[in-house]
Amino acid sequence: MNEPIGIPIELAPHDVVERALIQAAKGFALLGGAALLGLIAMSLVSIVGRKLANAPITGDVEMMQAGTAAAAAALLPYCTIQGEHLRVDFFTEKAPAWLRRPLDGVADLLLALVMAVLAWRTGLQAVDIREAGEVTPLLSIPVWLPVAALVPSLALTAACAAHRAVRDFVGEEDEG
Repeated sequence: MNEPIGIPIELAPHDVVERALIQAAKGFALLGGAALLGLIAMSLVSIVGRKLANAPITGDVEMMQAGTAAAAAALLPYCTIQGEHLRVDFFTEKAPAWLRRPLDGVADLLLALVMAVLAWRTGLQAVDIREAGEVTPLLSIPVWLPVAALVPSLALTAACAAHRAVRDFVGEEDEG
């Protein structure tokens, strides 16, 4: 199979809302990618320092745990607005567009609902952790900070999925 999985949606945004969602999602993806690259570099320095000079970076595992979750979550909105989330479309692969669109709309709507609930509950969890004053053992990083960093990504993912669901139900087709 040499065909692309989906069409880059930024080639033809359908409306101003979609254009704004694409730009925000791209920004989040760039920040998430940069954070992951920074974490990889920090990890390499720590591993080399540990092996060659017995001098690892203190708290490297704590930083990896906190940073990886937030960075990975930042990649979700772009994946969503592009329509590249995994779907079990084995049974609908050869179905006509008039049938596939509403089914995709249901999938996007369910994703939007789940992400909205996750954003809400994660925000509440961040508040609870902040009130408890929990910190990491080595660096004393307040645990609520990386948890709170997840909320904007989850909320933007919900908005992107909701926009795609509306588009699917209204009947505007992706070119893919």
